[in-house]
Amino acid sequence: MLKKKWAGSSGDAQKNSAATKKKKMSSLLSRFGRGLAICVLICIITGCIVASVMTVFILKYIQNEDELILENVKLGFTTILYAKNQKTDEYYELQRIQSTENRVWVDYSNMPKYLYQAAIAIEDKRFPNHIGVDFRRTAGAFVNLFIPIYESKQGGSTITQQLIKNITKDDDVRIDRKVREIFRAINLEKRYSKEQILESYLNTIALGNGTLGVQSASNLYFGRDVKDLNAAECAALVAITKNPTRFNPFTHPEDNRERQLQVLYEMNAQGYLNQKEYEEAKAFDLVFETEAYKQSQKVQSWFVDNLIEEVIADLVSVKGYTRTYAQEQLLSGGYRIYTTIDQELQTYLETAYTTSTNFPKLKNAQYPESAFVILGLNGEVKALVGSNQEKTAARVFNRATQAKRHPGSTIKPIATYSQAIERGLINWSTIVEDSPILLNPADPTSLYPNNYYEGYKGPMTISEALQRSCNTIAVKTLQKVTPQVSFDFLKNKLGIHSLVESKVIGGKTYTDIDISPMGLGQMTDGITPLEMAGAYQIFGNGGLFTPTHSYTKVLDSNGDVILEKNVAPTRVISAETATIMNKLLQMVVTGPFGTGRNAALTTMPVAGKTGTSQDDENQWFIGVTPYYVGVCWLGFDEPETIKYTTYAPPVIWKNIMAPIYAKLAARSFPDSPNIVSIPYCTKTGLLATDKCPETATGWYNLANLPALCNGHETENTNQESGSSSSSSSGSSSSSSSGSSSSSSSRSSSSYYSYSSSSSSSSSSKVSH
Repeated sequence: MLKKKWAGSSGDAQKNSAATKKKKMSSLLSRFGRGLAICVLICIITGCIVASVMTVFILKYIQNEDELILENVKLGFTTILYAKNQKTDEYYELQRIQSTENRVWVDYSNMPKYLYQAAIAIEDKRFPNHIGVDFRRTAGAFVNLFIPIYESKQGGSTITQQLIKNITKDDDVRIDRKVREIFRAINLEKRYSKEQILESYLNTIALGNGTLGVQSASNLYFGRDVKDLNAAECAALVAITKNPTRFNPFTHPEDNRERQLQVLYEMNAQGYLNQKEYEEAKAFDLVFETEAYKQSQKVQSWFVDNLIEEVIADLVSVKGYTRTYAQEQLLSGGYRIYTTIDQELQTYLETAYTTSTNFPKLKNAQYPESAFVILGLNGEVKALVGSNQEKTAARVFNRATQAKRHPGSTIKPIATYSQAIERGLINWSTIVEDSPILLNPADPTSLYPNNYYEGYKGPMTISEALQRSCNTIAVKTLQKVTPQVSFDFLKNKLGIHSLVESKVIGGKTYTDIDISPMGLGQMTDGITPLEMAGAYQIFGNGGLFTPTHSYTKVLDSNGDVILEKNVAPTRVISAETATIMNKLLQMVVTGPFGTGRNAALTTMPVAGKTGTSQDDENQWFIGVTPYYVGVCWLGFDEPETIKYTTYAPPVIWKNIMAPIYAKLAARSFPDSPNIVSIPYCTKTGLLATDKCPETATGWYNLANLPALCNGHETENTNQESGSSSSSSSGSSSSSSSGSSSSSSSRSSSSYYSYSSSSSSSSSSKVSH
């Protein structure tokens, strides 16, 4: 019984042991299954997270659509300046200006077929059929990184992908960059045609020597537009793309030739060139033009310097750009600027102004600086130079347009005499006493001003005062006009913006609304030669003013006008005043007392004015002819007295301008029909009669004629000491002479009123 019991117990134990093992195995499998399931779930979740992150990562970059708008690719291209042919009035390309890259856009329709066929053949032969990415090439390039199956480094980028690099400048060697590029290329191909992509690509590729795009490269290497290139030349251009330095036609013509032949071979192999065309292209003798390259290395002219500054200033004032942005747009916006330059004149002037024989000798240890402006009578800048030294850099200090200098007596015609004649305060033969005024009534020695010549010469006519450049008479005349009237005229009518209304310097207030600045040109800051040229145009064209300008219009890269000059002239003085002033200024050059006699021409009338600032620190001559205004300025950058035997500016002016006018047909100034030439009495300044012992001829406005001379019964009728009784006598005499009684009476009365006031002005009671 006991044995059986134990036997039974042993069997049960075995059964229990097997069951236990089975349970353990089942539990183990169960736990493994759960673990495996958890791992699978973790992998799935992780995969989803990674996929989501990758999706977000990819979308983050492929959604940068603003970088892929091909319409914006036209930005960053070379600006071209155009000049007018003076004989045909047709515009031609003058010069290109750019920052560091020379780029000129050309439309696909103006590209020869050989050009884009060459690009496809050598750069991306499956371009017509792929979707922006050539996966076969991409895979090959990837494998080649690890297994060198190609002799050279294999690129996987298509033309579309290369365009994206050119647009975005995103060319880092990273996987994420390549992913962005692939998706961008696919999107770009969805939005644009193959022709649009090729057009942008060929306009953005680097082709050496600072050129980007096939048009600027064609101009540089072949001296022609790209549309005129043949198959051989197109292949040579495309050959540069692989390595612009190694395949540069100027420096490595042999390497360029080798690569060109490879391009032609591919074009033939892919069916773009038949055998005959292929053989002809290989045999074609390439000739690379170097003249355009040489021209691009030259320092730009003084005119172009000024043009750049003018356009930038207008972009700021008209378009509201910042100066930095305006400069960027000008240098890289692909603008087309139509200039006013006469290139023949500019070339001549730049040569003549560095020729020492055109400058008379001076006594200074170093010769002063000098600037010259040639302005058309319609405000167009024709030529200018900012120094008499050779120009060695671009956009250096331009004294013709940026140097504010005291104009001296050249201010008198525009600020004083023209305004006095316009208001009927003076005429040609008005006699004024050359004597000083008293600045301070309490100080009898405060006599003002001095003349450049010694002492004072007593009574003289306005004509003689201008010829001699008499300071006292200019100041007395200005007192009648008033400095405020002169200031407003110069600033608001003649566009002289360098004038100072009020400025505090070192605790002291300065203003140009005063006798010395308006009467004698002793400005707070000064006036530029270009501003003076603009002001003097009114004496050559009948009283019309057009702001000085170096261009007429500016077009953007799309051909739209973004800047355009208003060249409609404005009348600022009457034609009568302009004519009289012109005749007076001609006397400065031809008259017996004229300070500008050394500027006289034999072939052309010249109306001119000299000017010298205090201590001879600035010297000027401004000459107006029926063609141009010419302004010559002489002085040191750091003020210093100019020591001379012969006053230089009129001599320089003639040396520069005489050869120009020798080639031009004779021409006369426009004269108002209301101006007449009449003899006057040199003693009284009134219209001469047969009783006057000495006479001269003057020019007068019919609406403001002086009275007839009264036969010297009262000697000083037309002088500053005139009286009301002599006024009555003058009117009566005028009436009996057969002249217009009312006109003469009004003119005489106006004149005597002025003379009587002038007499007080010259007395010791007048203060500054």
